[in-house]
Amino acid sequence: MNVLRHYVHPSLVSSHRPVDVTLIGAGGTGSQILSGLARMNQALKALGSLGLHVRVFDGDGVSPSNVGRQLFSPADVGKNKAAVLVTRLNMFFGTRWEAYPYNVSKGLRLPPGGIVISAVDTVDARSIIKDIGRTSGAVYWVDIGNTTNTGQVVLGTFDRVEQPVRNCSSYLPHVLDLYQGTMEEESQKPYQGPSCSVHESLGRQDLFINQWVATCALEIIWRMFRYGQLKVHGAFVNLNTMTVRPLPVNPAVWESMGWKPAKRRKESHRKAA
Repeated sequence: MNVLRHYVHPSLVSSHRPVDVTLIGAGGTGSQILSGLARMNQALKALGSLGLHVRVFDGDGVSPSNVGRQLFSPADVGKNKAAVLVTRLNMFFGTRWEAYPYNVSKGLRLPPGGIVISAVDTVDARSIIKDIGRTSGAVYWVDIGNTTNTGQVVLGTFDRVEQPVRNCSSYLPHVLDLYQGTMEEESQKPYQGPSCSVHESLGRQDLFINQWVATCALEIIWRMFRYGQLKVHGAFVNLNTMTVRPLPVNPAVWESMGWKPAKRRKESHRKAA
């Protein structure tokens, strides 16, 4: 298998400022991601980095069905998810992360040179995130999605990242590249509405699937910071078989999923580490 490397953008390994991370969605998966980012922030600082600065967007309030399945308590019911989680972590770790109690929309500007993490459940939201990321100059997009007991993580780039050596991949396909057909099918499905009880929500997503996919996403992000390069940029989780399969940086694998790298365009490339 012809596995390539991808060297990460210098904005992620620079020691000049904290890395900007935008988390969109603070529900089942997003709450797990945010908790992991807080631990990662502490570890990065222990290694001499300035750590992370995280912004969290979510317009939903905590419902009774979220308690237990997501990282919320009965006292949180009725409060905004992003505000609850960010306030809790800021008090616990002494961070100054930011909560935005609304969903992202077209025209939103994000800090350039950072990472966008999406834990959303609609194709429309992903399309908006792709546009926001590209226009803002964000570099990486980590998307996490799941069904009842399966899920996937895909880390892609919004644009090409210039590589320091040959035989590397300057572009990593994102979720909308690799799942074009699936996303089109999903966009046609009617919205089912929020779950009214924990019992009902467990029928849609098993108890620990969010934690599994969140852990995979966090491990890939951690490797970016720790090693400055990637050979794996995604994962496929199946709790029916208790397996996790990697998504390698490999054009042949991407083509098998229906995506072919476009010819290199004449455009300014961002410098890599």
